[in-house]
Amino acid sequence: MDVPTIGAINGPGYHHELALACDITLCTPETVFDDTHFRAGAVPGDGQHLVFQELLGLKRSATALYTGAGIDAAQALELGLVNEVVPADRLIPRAREPAATIMAAPRTTRRLTHAVLQRPWKRRLVDDLGFGRAHQLFET
Repeated sequence: MDVPTIGAINGPGYHHELALACDITLCTPETVFDDTHFRAGAVPGDGQHLVFQELLGLKRSATALYTGAGIDAAQALELGLVNEVVPADRLIPRAREPAATIMAAPRTTRRLTHAVLQRPWKRRLVDDLGFGRAHQLFET
């Protein structure tokens, strides 16, 4: 998407990579991030692994991917996966606050700032997603 994005994750689930790749990401205290592909006998190559590598770094992402251990909301904040942990009843109102600030800027400024901030994600997707996905599909 070529516009600023805010991810609001309202609890545990699977494949949080799109929300984690947003410009700003909020979650509730109940949220847990994990990738259990390896633990289930599959190659973790369909997207969550890229987010973990980009945001956690190579060593932390390797541990997360090999073990499938969950990262709770407090750890996610400490490790830089999310920007804020917000109570569930405040999640959407809180997400609207930075959205209002962003929308107050001129359209060109918003779009070009987003392009600058998303450049590392685009590089990673182009360079690495097909590689990981191919390995996951080959294994299955």
